[in-house]
Amino acid sequence: MKLKTKWKLKEQAVFISKLGELLHHGYPLAEALHFLEFQESKNKAEDFTLAIKELRNGYPLHQVLTHLNFHPQLVSYIFYGEQYGDLDRALKEGGRYWKKRTEDMDKVKKLMVYPVFLIFFVSIVFYILQSVLLPKFQTIYFTMDVEQNTILKLLSASTFILPALPLIFLVSLLFLFVLKRFWFNGLCPLRQRRILMGIPILGTFIKLYETYFFASQFSGLLSGGLSINDSIKLFSINQQQPFYQKLCSIIKDDLIEGRSLEMIFRELPYFDGNLPVVVANGQRYGRLDAELLHYSRFLLEKIEERMNAVLKIIQPLMFLLIGIVIVSIYLAVLLPMFSLLEGI
Repeated sequence: MKLKTKWKLKEQAVFISKLGELLHHGYPLAEALHFLEFQESKNKAEDFTLAIKELRNGYPLHQVLTHLNFHPQLVSYIFYGEQYGDLDRALKEGGRYWKKRTEDMDKVKKLMVYPVFLIFFVSIVFYILQSVLLPKFQTIYFTMDVEQNTILKLLSASTFILPALPLIFLVSLLFLFVLKRFWFNGLCPLRQRRILMGIPILGTFIKLYETYFFASQFSGLLSGGLSINDSIKLFSINQQQPFYQKLCSIIKDDLIEGRSLEMIFRELPYFDGNLPVVVANGQRYGRLDAELLHYSRFLLEKIEERMNAVLKIIQPLMFLLIGIVIVSIYLAVLLPMFSLLEGI
């Protein structure tokens, strides 16, 4: 039975990283959990008690963390690590990636705080302009028989649009929620992933991450002594990831029919285009596990580089938009005054 998790995603990532380090230094799993229990807050004591109890009852670690409602992607790292016998590596790798991901998301949130505050402030200013200054300017223009300038006309038009923006925003959120709940969630996992990959920028990151994750875990399973068929079969039975369950069931059937792994990957739109080349080289020289491992490291660096590039673009773009808004407010106040002076 799943509990409501007390763990934030960053806390989950840090926890499994520490657990991986302790296992790497020779700690048994139960002792490592006891050691980490003292470093966590008291409200998580119940989780540690449950985890240790379930481990002693024979549950694997990935199932224990599933019961604690850890993120499915983190649990999947552990599931595959248990299969190829290198749990400490899987814990450290999963924790490192998700810790970096949460740090990047925190940076994005911090970048958005100032623009959100500014939007709230600007909304108040526009309300004052429309309700106080704009009627007075319009009266003066009408009295003096002076033609309104473009800025004033735009402000007059915005009088009808701006009040409706909050309602439009709420209706859009409700529409997206209903669409996801009653349409998107009912789609085949492969269809869901194709839709997400079609989203600009986000789709690129999803494809890179899926390729990195698959190459990394596939490499671990192969290096642990499993065959290609057995490794793909393990992907197809992981209930934490419906996408891989469906996809690898198809790959498994294709392998049974005698198709090469390279040709199968060439026809799949879910992975980076270089994956078939890496697989072909790895099979040709008999070191597929090593090729996939190096390729996954390259992809991880590529993901981090692109995320840093996106963050560098977001910040100046935000400041540019803020500058445009501030200048627009000044023009909205000053230009009508200059037009009136010219009409006198």
